[in-house]
Amino acid sequence: MKNVFLILLGTAVFFSAIKVVIARHDTRRLFVEIQKLEKDRDNLNEEWGRLQLEQSTWATDARIESVSKTELHMIEPKTRSVMLILK
Repeated sequence: MKNVFLILLGTAVFFSAIKVVIARHDTRRLFVEIQKLEKDRDNLNEEWGRLQLEQSTWATDARIESVSKTELHMIEPKTRSVMLILK
């Protein structure tokens, strides 16, 4: 009876130790995955900032005026050509 109890106890300790090892391995794996995802998030945030800066650069009034004159061949109308319509 005592031997059976010791065998059961030893088996329980063994399986408990195996579960601890598996849990630690899963924890480490998940930690590495979290670090990778945080790095990806940081890279995406940097890219988002660069894109916002680029968008603000492309949308400046001077740039729009330059493109409208050079590429679209638009001109500013003369004062006498402008009509003001009031409601």
